Amino acid sequence: MMNTEDDVTSARDYTVIGDELYALSRDQGDLHALQLAIGHYHAALTEDVLDSQCSRSDQLLKLGTALSRRFDLVGDTADLDVAIDCHRVAIDLQTPDSLDVPIMHVKHAQMLMKRFELHVNQSDIDLAIEQYACISNQTDPAHEAWLVALADALVTRFSHWGDVRDLSQAIHLYESVVNFDASNALPSVLGNLSLAHFFRYQQEGDAPDLTSSIAYSTEALDKISSEDQNRSVLLNNVANGLLLRFKKLGSTDDLEQAIKSYGSVIELCPPGHKGRLRALSNLASAIMTRYELQASLVDLEISLGYFHEALDICPQNHPDRPTLLDNLATTLRKRFQHTGDIIDLETSIENHYEALHALPPSHPHRSDTLCSLGNALQSRFAFQGDPDDLVAAVDRYSEALRQRHPSHPERADLLNNIGNVAFNLFSEQRNPRNLDLAIEHYSEALQFSPEGFRRSLLLHNLASSLTTRFTYRNDAKDLDQALELGASALELRERGNEYRLSSHVMLANAKGLKYELEGDPAMLQAAFQHLDEAHGMCTPGHPSLLDIWEEYSCIHLHAYSKAPQSINHLEEAFRYLRTASTHVSGRPLQKFRVALRWIKEAEVYKHPSALDAHQIALNMFDRYVTMKPSVESRHRIVREYAASLAVDAASCALRLGLVTLAVEMLEHGRGILWTYLARFRTPLDDLQSAGEHGSQLASEFVRLGSLLEDAACGAVTEEGLQHYRSLLQEWDGVVDQIRLVDGFGDFLLAQSFSKLKEAAKNGPVIITNASQYSCDAVIVHHEHDPIHIPLPDINTSDILRLSQQFRYFATNRSRGRSAERELTELLRKTWDTVVFPVVKTLESSLHLPQGSRIWWCPTGRFNSIPLHAAAPFRRGEKGLPNYYISSYTPTLSALLRCQKPRHISNDKTPPRILAVGQAAPTGGFSKLGTVDEELDSLQSILPPVMPMTRMTGESATRSESLRAIHSSPWVHLACHGKQDVTRPLKSCFAMSDGPLALLDIVRAPSDSAEFAFLSACHTAAGDNKAPDEVVHLAAGMQFAGFRGVVGTMWAVDDAVVVNMVSAFYEALLERSPNGLNSEHAAVALNTAAKRVDKTVVPLQQRIVFIHIGI
Repeated sequence: MMNTEDDVTSARDYTVIGDELYALSRDQGDLHALQLAIGHYHAALTEDVLDSQCSRSDQLLKLGTALSRRFDLVGDTADLDVAIDCHRVAIDLQTPDSLDVPIMHVKHAQMLMKRFELHVNQSDIDLAIEQYACISNQTDPAHEAWLVALADALVTRFSHWGDVRDLSQAIHLYESVVNFDASNALPSVLGNLSLAHFFRYQQEGDAPDLTSSIAYSTEALDKISSEDQNRSVLLNNVANGLLLRFKKLGSTDDLEQAIKSYGSVIELCPPGHKGRLRALSNLASAIMTRYELQASLVDLEISLGYFHEALDICPQNHPDRPTLLDNLATTLRKRFQHTGDIIDLETSIENHYEALHALPPSHPHRSDTLCSLGNALQSRFAFQGDPDDLVAAVDRYSEALRQRHPSHPERADLLNNIGNVAFNLFSEQRNPRNLDLAIEHYSEALQFSPEGFRRSLLLHNLASSLTTRFTYRNDAKDLDQALELGASALELRERGNEYRLSSHVMLANAKGLKYELEGDPAMLQAAFQHLDEAHGMCTPGHPSLLDIWEEYSCIHLHAYSKAPQSINHLEEAFRYLRTASTHVSGRPLQKFRVALRWIKEAEVYKHPSALDAHQIALNMFDRYVTMKPSVESRHRIVREYAASLAVDAASCALRLGLVTLAVEMLEHGRGILWTYLARFRTPLDDLQSAGEHGSQLASEFVRLGSLLEDAACGAVTEEGLQHYRSLLQEWDGVVDQIRLVDGFGDFLLAQSFSKLKEAAKNGPVIITNASQYSCDAVIVHHEHDPIHIPLPDINTSDILRLSQQFRYFATNRSRGRSAERELTELLRKTWDTVVFPVVKTLESSLHLPQGSRIWWCPTGRFNSIPLHAAAPFRRGEKGLPNYYISSYTPTLSALLRCQKPRHISNDKTPPRILAVGQAAPTGGFSKLGTVDEELDSLQSILPPVMPMTRMTGESATRSESLRAIHSSPWVHLACHGKQDVTRPLKSCFAMSDGPLALLDIVRAPSDSAEFAFLSACHTAAGDNKAPDEVVHLAAGMQFAGFRGVVGTMWAVDDAVVVNMVSAFYEALLERSPNGLNSEHAAVALNTAAKRVDKTVVPLQQRIVFIHIGI
C-alpha cells in the first residue's frame, strides 16, 4: 500500500513537535516535556516514511540523545542502553563523508563512558576509545577537545587494567594539544598531562617523567588564580612529583619543597573540606620520608598527629582508608624502633592486616601493604624471636614480589626486605646459604639504586652481612669490602642523621675484627672512636644502647686477647655485658642473647660474674617465655634457646658451694610448660577467705586463668595473639593486687628451697644434673640441708653417649644374649658413675633404710637414662632395685602438686577401674595382638568387689575414652602411644577413630584421678632437644590430676607386656588387699620387675616401665 501525503506530513510533525519539546525540557529542566519528546521521536520512527537512511539516522540520533538526557535525570540504565544502540545504528546508516559523523562518534563515546562508570565493563571503554579514535584526525574546531577526551579515556583504562601503552598514547595526545598553542593551553589539560607522566613514572621509574609531571603542574598553577578550586589539586600533584623525585635522586631541596607544597594544600582544605583527608595523609607521608632521612623524633610525632587526624575523619568504606591505615602502621613501627614500646608494634601489625583485608588482590597498592606488613613482622621477630613471624614475613614479601615487575621503582626496597629475611634466617638456623642469599639480594638492590636516599641503607645492610660472613669464613676480602661499603654509607648519612648511629656500630664491629686479624692498634682506636660517636648520639634509655654496649664488650675482649696483661679490658668487657643484659629498653630476645653470651664468656674466662649472668638469664627467660601465646611456641623457644640454661646455672652455683641456690635455679628453669599452666590452676582457698576484696581477686584470677589456659592450648592467630596479650596484661595486674594482700607477698613467685624441700617429705629426692661444665647429684631431704655429690667419673659427653645408647633400645627391640650384655654394660656404667655414689651417701649421711622410697629428678640427658634399673651386675653386689624403691618426678613442684591433700570421701566402696584397650586403631598403627589378653588378665586378677569398666574396639573412641578417663580414679590404657617432640601436646594415645591427644587430657583436669597405668610405647620418653621440659604422656596424665602414673621409657614388646602388667597388679593387691592404694604402686612395680620370668621377659622389657608421682 502506498503512503499518502497526509502520512508524510504527520511523521514530520512528530519530529518537529519532538524537537520543540526537547528544547523546552533542556532549557527549563521539564522532565514531562522530555517524556513527551521521546514519545514523539518514537512515533516518528514507527512511521515508515523516512525518505533516506540519513533521515532515519538523524531521527535515531535525536531519540538516543533524548534518552541519554533522561538517564542523566532519572538514572534508568535501560534508557542509556537504548541510547547507545540508537547511536550505533545511526552511525552505521550515515555515509562516511557526512559532516555529522564526527559529532555522532563523540556522543556515542560519551554515552559508552557513562555506562563504563556504572558497570566498569572493559568492552564499553574499549569501544569508546575506538569511537574517539575515529575522529582524532578531524579538523573540526572541537578537535582538541576530542583529543583530550580520548586521552582521558586512555588514562582511565590504564587505571583499571594497568597497560602502560595507554599512558604513553595519552601523553602523546595531551602534548599534541598543548604544543599546538602552548600559550593558551588549558590548566585542566596541563594537570591531566602532569598526572599521566606521574603514573608512567610509577610504572617505569624514568626520572624525566617526574620532571615533566612537576613542570606541567607548575605551569597549570601559573595559569589559575589563587582562589581557583583546582589550586589544591595542582599543588598536590606538584608535591607528589617532588617527593618521588627526591626518593629517586635524593635531593633534599625536592623533599623540603614537597613538604611545603603539601602544607599549602592543607591551608586550602580547612576542616570540613572534601580534600582535607588526602591532604593530611600526603603531608604526614612526606614528613615520614624526612624522618627516614634524618630520624627526627619531632617529625615522627608530627606525622603521627596528621595520620590520626586523617583516620578520624575517614569513613569506614572510603577507598583511601586502607592506604591510610598502612601508613599509620608504618609510622607506629618506626616509633617502636625508637622507644621499644611493644604496643606500638602490635597496633602497627593490626592496622596492616586491616588494610590488607580491605584491598582486593588486583589493587595497585596491595604490594606496598604486603611489604609494610612484612617489615612489621620482621620487627616483631627481632623483638620476640618467634619464627612464625619470620615465615609470615617471607610469605608477604613473596606475594609482593609477584605483583612488582622488574622495572618497578620500589623493587630495590623489596629486595632489601627479602635480604633482611634471609639474614634473619641465617641468624636462626646458621645455614650459610641464607647468608649468601642475603648478600645477593642486597647487592641486586644496590644495582637498582645507583642514587637516592635509600642507597645508604642498602650499603649498610650489605656491609653488615659481609662482616658476618667474614666471622664464619674468615675471608679477608669480605671484611675489606664491608669496611669500604660501611664507610660509604656513613658518608651519605650527614651529621645529625640518627642513622649514622648504626653505621658507627657496624664500622666498630668490622674494625674490631680487623684489629683481631692484624693487630693494628690504629684499628682498635678507630673502633672505640666509632662507638664513642654512637654513644654520644643516644639519649638515656635508647634501644640502640644495647647494640653499643654489646659491641664495646666485644672490642674490649679483642683487646684483651692481644694483651692478656691488660686486665682492665677484661673487666670493662664484663661491665658492658652486664649493662647490656640489664638495659631497661631494647628487644627482650636480644637482651637474652647478650646474657647467654655473658654466661659463655664468664665461664671461658672464669670470671666471678658468671653466677649473676646465669641468674639474670634465667629471670629474663622466664618472662620472655610467658609472653609466648601458646604451649607449642614456648616449647619451641626452649628447644632453640635454652635447652641447657637451668642445668648450666645450677652447675655454676654448685661449683661455688651454693647447693640450695642450685636447687632453686633448677626448679625455676625446668618444666616451664607445666609450671606455666599450673599458675592458672593455683588453689585460692586462703585468698577467698581473706575478706570480700580477696574473694573478688580470687574470682577474677580464676576467670582470667581459665581464659589464658584456653588461649595457651589453642591455635595461634593474629587476632588471638592480640587477645592473649591483653588477657596477660589483665592477669599480671590481678597478680600484682593479690601480692598486696597480707600473707600473699610471694604469690606465684619462684619457690624458695624451704618450700621446695617439702617435696621430699615421703623420701629423699635425688636431682641428677648434667651440665657442660660439671655433672652432679643433689639429695633433697625435708629435714636436712641439701647434699651435693660431685660425679667426677662422668661428663656431659659420656652422658650424651649413654643417652643415645639407651635411646637405641627405644627404637630397636633387640633380643638375645648380645643385646642383654650390651644393656647390662650400660646399666653397670650408670651404677658405677652416677647411682652408686648416691646410694653410698644415702646410707652413710642419711642412714636411709633399705626398702625405702626415693625419687629421681633427672635433668638434661639424664632423662633418657633408666637410673631406677642401675646395677653393678657383679657377683655378690646388689643393684639399686634391691636397695631402694625408685620413683621419678619431673620437678619438685610436680611432686608437691601430687602431694596436696584432697577431699577424703567416707565412701568405702572399692575404686572403679577403667580399662581402655585399642588393638587396631586408625592412623597407620600396627595391630596389637595381646590387648584383649592383657585386659582379660587384669580382670581376672581384680577381686569381684572391684568393678572394672572395659572399653575396647570401636567403642574406644577419642570422645568416649576422654569422658571415661576424666570420671575414673583408676585408669589402665593398653594401646599405641605416640610421642610428638616438636608439638608435645599433640602426643597421643591411638583410639579407634583417631588420636586422643595429650592436649585433650590436660585441658580437662579431674579432681578424682588417682592412678594411671600406661601400657603403651614411649609414654615417658621426652624430647632429646629439650629434655628438661619433660613433656610426655605420663607427665601430662600427672598434670591432669593423676597422683601416680606408670609409663614407659621406650617401646613395649606386645608379646611380653602382659607378664609385667599381671605381675604389677598382683603385687599391688598384695600390698593393699582391702582396696587399691596408689601409694603402693612404686613398690608393686619394683616387685613385678623381680618376679616375672626372666626367660620370658628380657631385661629391656623388665625395666621399660617407670613410676612417676607418689
